[in-house]
Amino acid sequence: MDIIEKARELGQMLAKSTEMERYNTTEAAMKSDDKSSTLMNEYKQLQIEMVKLTRGGAETQAIEETKEKLLAKQLEINSYSVTFDYLTAKANLEALMKKVNDILIYSITGESECSDEKCKSCGGGCKG
Repeated sequence: MDIIEKARELGQMLAKSTEMERYNTTEAAMKSDDKSSTLMNEYKQLQIEMVKLTRGGAETQAIEETKEKLLAKQLEINSYSVTFDYLTAKANLEALMKKVNDILIYSITGESECSDEKCKSCGGGCKG
């Protein structure tokens, strides 16, 4: 049993997974859609502005105004089907990758990333 070969096999299986296929489809749709590209770029710019304001010690009012703009842009992104579908597919793919990683960690260490005790401490609700 060659570890590298098994890793390659796992990678190929992940590449063919429903989650990856959905992610690739929605990413391509988003990239070819002008409105979604604009929305995502505007959101990124607001994030950059927020970081600059918080690191630069800006006034609370300026930070709050930018925070409100960020929240409004997030709502706009979530209400547009192309970007919403992309973000949903991305989250599903990330959840699959986390699950795979958690299984690997458990297989190596014998410790589960998520347990009743750990869920109590972080409140993340990772059971499921």
